[in-house]
Amino acid sequence: MKDIVENRRRITFGKKVELFFLLLRENGFIWCASFAVYYCASKVSDIAYRWMDELRRRHGLPGMNSRALNRAIWEAWDWSAGGDEWTPTEEWKQSVITQVLRHQVPQGGDVLEIGPGGGRWTGELIRRAKQFTAVDISAACVEVCRKKFADAPNAKFLLGSGRDLADIPDLSVDAVWSFDVFVHINSEEASAYYDDFRRILRPGAVAIIHHGSAGGKFGGWRSDVTEEKMKSMLAERGFELVTSFKEWQDNGQTHKAGLYEDLITVFRKPEK
Repeated sequence: MKDIVENRRRITFGKKVELFFLLLRENGFIWCASFAVYYCASKVSDIAYRWMDELRRRHGLPGMNSRALNRAIWEAWDWSAGGDEWTPTEEWKQSVITQVLRHQVPQGGDVLEIGPGGGRWTGELIRRAKQFTAVDISAACVEVCRKKFADAPNAKFLLGSGRDLADIPDLSVDAVWSFDVFVHINSEEASAYYDDFRRILRPGAVAIIHHGSAGGKFGGWRSDVTEEKMKSMLAERGFELVTSFKEWQDNGQTHKAGLYEDLITVFRKPEK
């Protein structure tokens, strides 16, 4: 596994030189030459990423998370893996289903999924829903899911704009689910979605959103949304925060929401 570049500052330069000669003695010249290339290249890439992040914050750049880029990337993506290319282990996926999805998404309601991608969570959501609707910015994803779930009479898949839910009727949804989507949606577009959540959710309805926490600081091409910004957007629209977590326990095992300090936030529209 690759090391964390920032942690290298915990060893002084003099000690690093000593370590290098120890590595040379134990591994030989070719291995050490390869290590030196990796060490230098990873340091350069870390500096470049931090500079990109600074430019983005200073000038309000969209980075990799504009609507146009999101549409282009996911239209071009090979969805043959069904989205499971982001599943670290099967145990993790099943725990998301049993400990998060089934725990938060009510049985027998009208469910909306934003960004189904290749349908990683869609089958489970369809089975729980009376009526299921999915909206995706990518026409390729919509087509993949229409074919994959063609036998589900209670499911429909719609092409969306990447910032609103114009095709979803007012007060028609009991639960919203979105995973590995809002991590790539910048705050301007996310705010527009939350405006529509207030419109489409029935009183007491719930939303489960997987999103970034640090505005892209930790990599993963995360959007500019922070934990504080997320809470602010919810509070401004009168939503009730149910829970927000980066990890959970399941049979003595710790599972993380994502690799980049991601969060899963659950919020509710008030009954009145």
